[in-house]
Amino acid sequence: MDVVEEQIAQVYAQAFLGVANQSGDAAGLVEQLVSLVHDVLDRFPELEQALASLLVGHVEKEKLLDRVFSNKAAPQVLNFLKVLSAHGRLEILRTVVRSVQSQYSKQVGKVEVDLQIANDIGDALISEFVQVLRDSIGAEPELRIRIDPSLIAGFVVKVGDTVYDGSIKTRFEYARKAMVARAVEGIETHPESFFNGESR
Repeated sequence: MDVVEEQIAQVYAQAFLGVANQSGDAAGLVEQLVSLVHDVLDRFPELEQALASLLVGHVEKEKLLDRVFSNKAAPQVLNFLKVLSAHGRLEILRTVVRSVQSQYSKQVGKVEVDLQIANDIGDALISEFVQVLRDSIGAEPELRIRIDPSLIAGFVVKVGDTVYDGSIKTRFEYARKAMVARAVEGIETHPESFFNGESR
């Protein structure tokens, strides 16, 4: 992710949370903002394209925001979107929303945890996993799950900046690198064996 974009997003996220905390319903406003991305923009990518487009002016974007969200979003959320539009930042809306989620989680004592799994493991195992995490990190994990079949089996967990990789894919990669390293070591130690067609 672009570092400058992330820094800008953090500033806007802080501003949003400042307003949200003053409203007395920070959790609800954060949930609305997140829902706007997952329940609206994910379903209507053409709307996201219009909001992010440099070819659409701020006035037109404000009218579009009013038309789509005036009866669905709280005034604080709608006004925040208009502020982003006025500053030409709607194209980084998703980054801003991620930053809002991250900062709010820290504010309420939660820890964001990214879990990648090869396939769906069911609610029971997820609940057990959350409990293990809760005991390990001493905080309430906010779990985000992504299914990645390329992992083959196992899982990859990211807690803050720490990554725990227990996937079969990574084990295969370690094994492959170990085999290459042994082959290179063999060539360097006994080069004559390889040039003579022998093996050790």
